[in-house]
Parts: sequence; structure tokens; C-alpha cells
Amino acid sequence: MTMSLRIFIGLFVVILFTQFQIELNLLEVNIPVTGQSLAVLLVAYVLGLKEGTISILLYLIIGLLGVPIFADGGNGVSAFTGNSGGYLIGFLFGGILSGFLSERLKNTFMNSLLAALFGTLVILLFGVTRLAFNLGISDALLYGFNPFVLGGLIKILLGGLLGWLIKKGLTSKG
Repeated sequence: MTMSLRIFIGLFVVILFTQFQIELNLLEVNIPVTGQSLAVLLVAYVLGLKEGTISILLYLIIGLLGVPIFADGGNGVSAFTGNSGGYLIGFLFGGILSGFLSERLKNTFMNSLLAALFGTLVILLFGVTRLAFNLGISDALLYGFNPFVLGGLIKILLGGLLGWLIKKGLTSKG
């Protein structure tokens, strides 16, 4: 791994750290709406499967070890076992899918959009599944999916555009 790639990975890890600060608590079950999923999918799409996965894993491990980097300053095992835990695990698997698609598909706006869409759906699937264990499927969808549709669509569009442009800029510079 080259020095510039390591710096690039580090930059994206920092971006992930800062995303937890952008949040709006809109739900009765206290699942914040944040920019974390946007950052995770950008990391995965731009860096690709291996480096994107490493960045996301580092982010999750640092939070698991106790650094308050998740939404609401969450950290440790409780962040993974609470209402947001499924979404955190979904970050990893949504990122893996987005990174995989990034490497397999030509970098176009539409493909970047598809990678963001499928990555977001994976994140939501993990989040809703985790909530269903505590709330039942109806309430899990009511509180863990429905409120995130509009924000998710905005993040998919933004992530698709930014991912495509950033990756295009990096590949044109060699």
C-alpha cells in the first residue's frame, strides 16, 4: 500500500469520525438520522472493496473500543446492542457491497448511484432486522425504515454524485 493511499484511507476515517456530529433525533425510539451512512458509502465506493472495508472496520473497531464516535457519542458494546446497532453492522456490509460494485462496474454516475442505493438498502436491512428483535417487524419498519426514506434518497443522490465525481477525478489524475 502506497503512502498516498494510506493517507487517503486515513482521511476517510477522519471523515467518518466527523459525520457522527451531524444528527437529528426524530424518532421515539431514538435512532438518530446522521451523515454516517453517506460517509461509509463514499469511503467504500471511492476506495474500493479492500481499502474501503479496512476504513469502515477501523471506524467500527475504534468505536467498539470506547471512543465516542458514533451518533449521540455512542461507543462500546452498548452501541452495537442498542437500537442503532444493526445500522452500525450494516455499515460494514453495505460498504462491502458498494466497494465490490465500485470495482466491478465502470465508474459512471448511474453505477455510482446504484452502488449507493444497494449499500443503503443493506444498511437499512440490518438496522430494521435488529430493531425487529426488540419491537416486532411492524414497529421496526415504522421507526427504523419509514422515517429514513427521504433522507436516504437524498444521501443516495448526493453519495452517487460525489462518489462518481471523486473517483473520476482520482482516475483522471492517475
